[in-house]
Amino acid sequence: KSTIVKHLSEGCSTLEIAKILGRDHRTIERFVVNSQQGRKKRVEKKRRTLTAKDLRRIEHEATRNPLSSSAVIFQNCNLPGVPRSTRCSVLRDMAKVRKSETQPPLNKTHKLKQQD
Repeated sequence: KSTIVKHLSEGCSTLEIAKILGRDHRTIERFVVNSQQGRKKRVEKKRRTLTAKDLRRIEHEATRNPLSSSAVIFQNCNLPGVPRSTRCSVLRDMAKVRKSETQPPLNKTHKLKQQD
């Protein structure tokens, strides 16, 4: 900031100052317009808290339907509108990710095994 002020007092243009400092010229122009502006603080979003009963219900539903998606599990527990990040973090802690067992293609040997 002090170097920008110094170069401005010497009569340099914003483009020249940007080249000297290795910054984008729009950054320098923004500083010239409002030199008091600081950095923005990140606004914390309110996280939805799931009660202990909700968590028990989710766990029960996940064990009953291990192949269903997180959205389906939460919908069956009457919990719509829960963000995907929350759903995934909750299920990561308590449930196993299962994949359905694929059936082998029916070739000659498999067909013979099925008939026996």
